[in-house]
Amino acid sequence: MSEVTSSPGVMDTHLAPAPVARRDDVRELLGGREVADPYRWLEDPDSPETRDWLAAQARLFARARDGWPVGGWFRELRHLTSFERLSVPQFRAGRAFYTCLRPGAEHHALMVRDSHGDRALFEPDAADPERRTVLGYWSASTDGRLMAYQTAVGGSERFTLRVLDVETGGDVDEPIAGCRYSSVAWLPGRDAFYYTRHDERSGPRVCLHRVGEPAAADAVVSGAGSDRTAELDALVGADGRLLVVQVASGLSATNEVWVADLRDGSIERPALRRLPLPEDGWTSAWPAPGGRLYLLTDAGAPRGRLLVTDLPQNDLQSQNDLPHDLPPHDDPSEAAAGPRTLIPEDPEAVLDGFAVLDGLLLAHWTVAGHGAVTRHDPATGRLLGQVELPGPGLVTDLVPGVPGGEAWYEYSDRVTPETVYRYEAGTGSSTPWRRHPAPVTPPVRASETVCVSPDGTPVRILLLAPSWHRAGPLPTILEGYGAFGEPRIADYYAAALAWAGRGGLFAVACVRGGGEGGEAWHHAGRREHKQRGIDDFIAAAGHLVETGHTTHDRLGAFGASAGGLLAGAAMTQRPELFAAVACTAPLLDMARYELTGLGEHWREEFGSREDPEELGWLLGYSPYHRVVPGIPYPAVLLSAFGEDTRVDPLHARKMAAALQFASGSSRPVLLRHEAGAGHGERGRTGRLSYFADVLAFFAHELGLASITPTEPRGGELP
Repeated sequence: MSEVTSSPGVMDTHLAPAPVARRDDVRELLGGREVADPYRWLEDPDSPETRDWLAAQARLFARARDGWPVGGWFRELRHLTSFERLSVPQFRAGRAFYTCLRPGAEHHALMVRDSHGDRALFEPDAADPERRTVLGYWSASTDGRLMAYQTAVGGSERFTLRVLDVETGGDVDEPIAGCRYSSVAWLPGRDAFYYTRHDERSGPRVCLHRVGEPAAADAVVSGAGSDRTAELDALVGADGRLLVVQVASGLSATNEVWVADLRDGSIERPALRRLPLPEDGWTSAWPAPGGRLYLLTDAGAPRGRLLVTDLPQNDLQSQNDLPHDLPPHDDPSEAAAGPRTLIPEDPEAVLDGFAVLDGLLLAHWTVAGHGAVTRHDPATGRLLGQVELPGPGLVTDLVPGVPGGEAWYEYSDRVTPETVYRYEAGTGSSTPWRRHPAPVTPPVRASETVCVSPDGTPVRILLLAPSWHRAGPLPTILEGYGAFGEPRIADYYAAALAWAGRGGLFAVACVRGGGEGGEAWHHAGRREHKQRGIDDFIAAAGHLVETGHTTHDRLGAFGASAGGLLAGAAMTQRPELFAAVACTAPLLDMARYELTGLGEHWREEFGSREDPEELGWLLGYSPYHRVVPGIPYPAVLLSAFGEDTRVDPLHARKMAAALQFASGSSRPVLLRHEAGAGHGERGRTGRLSYFADVLAFFAHELGLASITPTEPRGGELP
């Protein structure tokens, strides 16, 4: 065994980490090639060696943090997030259900508004003195008497499903463990619902639960065989006729839609049959009264289109011998008549969702990172006009209200926090729902620019800068994501506002692999094409320097989760471009990513180490494997969360050790390891503390402390 106890780099001695063993003889034979893994021993979080190493990293980070003005950033972020965050309400039998995050609260509370006024049904902060419990999916029964809601503790991906009585607020059922974040589909007129339960051995199952009966007695309605990565969601129409089960293997770009007619009374063993849909895309189905199905799909339409089909009365009642495990290849020849296009694909806009009102169909879109809502004839889809929005921002969660002549949606833009609006079809007006005064935001200017990637592809960059700045380079944070078809949008982002308000430029690169241009943009940056998104990000960095927005010694790269992979890959491929890099909960060891966390679910996004060709893709950009001794790397802050069950903290640990050994610069490599926190939803104080540390790190490394909002700089920002 080879052991190295000193780094060849020249990192400042007062920030130097404790010596770490580099084990050069640790190699793995994959796909006919040897893959080195000198810090494999850091994968075990409970070994004495790892614990000692983490303790040394904590001391190193604390010493560095002592020199940053973290408190000022925390206060600014607290101010910018001090507004009442409401969700779009769900209406059931005269009651409105919603969630609320009050300015001083840690977590969202589950609320109801009825004849008693507004009251909390479940408050995580009150239920858990340690404030580690978070609220997951929730749904009220169709008569508004019962509420099914999920909770999880810390960073767990495992949720517990509970049912409470809305009138009294007390639980009326035993908790159901073993769930993931997934829907609950109530059966109208029955105290029963369909839900998804996960078993590590047998895979996920859609089950039927009757309130008051033991979960062990729940009937298994359908499943996906032994595919542990499968995702199943169940929906039931408002009239109780149709059950829809949507099935996907992991985060595949395709899925299946199965439908059953429940009028025959067999809710335990419904005759599910697969809809004959194109197999080259993703389809989300919504059952409507009378056997109608709306289908939002990107199959054959990468930017999305809306289909509709009416299922004949007896069309779905002929196959009662379907097994519980949905067959992967069912013959769809006898399924329902083919759907027709109601709203066709738009050449520029991405169709995000829709809402059916009385005599009106609404569709909401994203156009170049900004939102739009259009009005259509519900029978023909003919365009009738456009809904006037509060501004040029984003619309999410568009849903019909009660009565059917209204809709509700959430709106935000660069300086407007998420606000719920009620749209009245009769007047065409939108009014905010219980809106409290928004926090005063700093004087900023939002704009966009476009860079060109090496293959000639234009890539948009969203910019947020101080409005008082006129000319000259600014300390700049460039953020990106580029995975899973998730778009980067021009919404309210407190960290960006705080940075721009202090005199910096916050830029967001809309790279391939995301969803900014629909599913085609996603496919252009996934699997064997992953390098394209990295090239886009590197091109955006170069563009910001070339156009005078910033300089290399004032440019930082930032990404979280898959965005941490993007930033880490850009840093290891072009370290000279950046002065500082922050990667949060990142994927970095792509040769082993699928062995831990939820990595096995992401093979369709990145590829698998089990396939020699796909392993070649992964090793081609895997940041951990591209660290080279002696290279002067930027300052690096790697953030990991001890209870992250989605992206294992081992990625950040191994990368920190590799960079601390290899870096030939005097800039620090730091690990911010936070125990008791996970990848997803967490307390407000924890989120703000994390962002305060990241901004303070960038401010220190990029020189933002020397600029204040009272120092104008000349002409307008380019």
